Order: sequence, then structure tokens, then C-alpha cells
Amino acid sequence: MSENNILRFRKGQAPGQIAAEAHSILGNRKSQQDFAGILTYPDRILAVLCDGMGGLRGGERASRTAATMLLEDYDRKRPVEGVMDFLCAEAVHMDARVHGLTTEDGKRLDAGTTMVAAVVGADGRAEWISVGDSRIYLLRKGVLTQLTRDHNYRSYLEDALRKGAITQAHYDQEINGRMVEALTSYLGSGNLTQIDCCRTQLQLEPGDQLLMSSDGLYKSLSPQQMKAMLTDNQIDARVSAKRLVHMALEQAVKKQDNTTVVLIQYRGRKTEEQ
Repeated sequence: MSENNILRFRKGQAPGQIAAEAHSILGNRKSQQDFAGILTYPDRILAVLCDGMGGLRGGERASRTAATMLLEDYDRKRPVEGVMDFLCAEAVHMDARVHGLTTEDGKRLDAGTTMVAAVVGADGRAEWISVGDSRIYLLRKGVLTQLTRDHNYRSYLEDALRKGAITQAHYDQEINGRMVEALTSYLGSGNLTQIDCCRTQLQLEPGDQLLMSSDGLYKSLSPQQMKAMLTDNQIDARVSAKRLVHMALEQAVKKQDNTTVVLIQYRGRKTEEQ
């Protein structure tokens, strides 16, 4: 287990309507390249999860740099309105920062990272952003929905086929190739062109759960398995987060990747009686 890659900052008592927990495992990898953080205020929380790539030290530095930058910049500006605009602009700045990382001898680090982040208010209003193939899911009334879209060659092929830009034969040939999981967007490219975000605010309902994960989770567990685990442990976010990543380790067919989840549970607005 690895918890040194999770930051928790509390800027006052957490909203009673929201529970947010994170958990991470190293898996069978030699280094931990996932990094996550939760920033708590009395009226909202910010959660971010990054999955780095670029060698043993490169991916770790990339994910840590991006996640820490978002946490620090959000805490400094604390936007109440225009949160989506802030997150989109911040993604561009994070891309430039990671792209500019250098090694000890001054050479470009050539590393990158995925990123998913969400801001959730005590009133249930949520806004999220994604770059790469880490994911955000919404569990509502027993239905698990993937909110984000993977930025990889597979998604590119699916879009191209749907638009008629490639033939079915070309799609069938490429979809089973080695590059199908290659990212088409990530922080550190220096030319960020794909940012996935909610176009309108997401209004959470009492009992809703937002699950943020690196690809180590969904490549080991099916949506049905994730839904079952979240449903069985919906009272305790910490228990759910831990059981999810450890179930992924148990179910892994091959060597288990770094696996990190951030789970946000929304319990509903406070009433005068509460």
C-alpha cells in the first residue's frame, strides 16, 4: 500500500453533506506514478487525481507537479463563479508546467500525466474536468455512468468510424493493434488540444457517488464489479475506496498497475432539523 502520494488539506470543517476519501496501491510496479489530493473547505471540496507516465521518476514528478499545482492555485484563487473556466485555463497552465520539467542535467524530462478533477459544493453542484484516460464515474440509484471520455487512439478510431472518416476494415485492423490505448491528450505534451469537461453544472442528488480513478482500476474491474462494491459500502467512503483498489489487485489477470481512487459521496442538503 502507498499513501504518500495522497495529499489532504483542510481549510476548515468539511461540509457535512459530503464525504471524500482517497486510497492508492503500488500494485506490482516498481514506482508509484499516481498522485491525488483532496482540498476541503466548509462549503465545498476539490479533488484531483493524476496518473503519470515517463519512466520511474518522470511519471512521479509529472503527476505530483500537476496535482500540487492545481491544489495550490485553486486555494489561492478560490473561485466561486466561473469554476469551469478556471479549471480549463488551469489545465493549459499545468500542461505547460509539466512540459517544462527538466532533469538534473537540464534536459527536458519528457514526461506526462493524465488528470481528472472535480469541485463539489455543499449544495450538490459539481463541475469536473479530464485530460487523458483517468476516469470519473457517477453512481446514481444503482446506475453507474462514465462521465468522462478517454483521450486515446481507441476513442479516435470510434469517432472516425462514426463520422465515416475511416472504413470498417481499417477500424477492425487498428482496434486490435498495440497502439489502441495510446493517449491522444495528456498534460505535458506542450500543446494541449483535448480537454473533457462538463458543459453544464452537474446537480448531485442525495445518495450520489462520484468515483475518480486511474486506469489501474477499470482495467482490472468491470463496471458491474465497481457498482456492486460502491453499493455494498455506500455508508463509509473510506471503506469503499480501500476495498475497490484491493479488489482490483485481487482480480488482476496480469501485473497490477498503480491504482488510485478518489470517492466523493453526496448526502444531500442540510435541513433546519439536521
